[in-house]
Amino acid sequence: MKIHPTATVSPQAELGANVEIGPYCIVEAGAQIADDCHLLAHASIKSGTRIGSGTTVCESAILGGLPQHMNTTTEPGTVVIGSRNVIREHATVHRAMHAEGQTTIGDDCLLMVGAHVAHDCCVGNQVILTNGVMLGGHVQIGDRVCLGGNAAVHQFCRIGRLAMVGGCTKVVQDVPPFVLTDGPGSMIVGLNRIGLRRAGFDRHDVLQLKAAYRLIYREGLTFDAMIGALEDHFPQGVAAEFAAFFRQGQRGFVQERRSPPRVALRIHPAVDDEGDDTLSPENRWRQAG
Repeated sequence: MKIHPTATVSPQAELGANVEIGPYCIVEAGAQIADDCHLLAHASIKSGTRIGSGTTVCESAILGGLPQHMNTTTEPGTVVIGSRNVIREHATVHRAMHAEGQTTIGDDCLLMVGAHVAHDCCVGNQVILTNGVMLGGHVQIGDRVCLGGNAAVHQFCRIGRLAMVGGCTKVVQDVPPFVLTDGPGSMIVGLNRIGLRRAGFDRHDVLQLKAAYRLIYREGLTFDAMIGALEDHFPQGVAAEFAAFFRQGQRGFVQERRSPPRVALRIHPAVDDEGDDTLSPENRWRQAG
């Protein structure tokens, strides 16, 4: 264990093996830091925070701050952070509002400079929050989600796994799994093709997701009919996650971006790969409307 002489570490903090604490860090009473963690200069780990092994907390990051809420609480909940995370400079993660609550971050996540995770959020595994991302309270982020720079997510919203949210997006409704949104328009523009490939999805999985995507956004079904059709056509497999996600929604769902009538529209490459033998080249150009 290495603790810089300028660091302030409470005797009531719990430190694992091979922990390194840099200059001017603060570790408060009740904080728990597991093996092989590394705190860089001015990092602050507050009471009620538990950090998993192999996590790096960079300069001036603050973990376990009190929730930002008009109704202050004298007994906030905790922050639980998994293993092998990298939390970059000036990132902040706040404790849950109530004693029984938790703000959680999974394993192998990357929180870039200035990212903020508010009280009672639940962030999955292998999530990337790019510079300046802001999560409101009670937000749920699925595994392998990537949020672009300065994206802001309204409280209580959900983002399904393997979704990609473009930079500067304002998310005020749920984002389904596997989709790609644009930036300021905050609309869905196709499937997250690159994310699916990196996650190891095979051709069968991708084709199933494409078929489900078209059913959701291109068939003109009512919401209830769309869910029923998803359950009928995709009772199992990766596409079955769509129906389950839609059934749990409370805030509505982000819609697909469509061009004005009579404008030629090329299906976004995230939806139709050039290698998809189910579509001829001439059919990749569609007439919207």
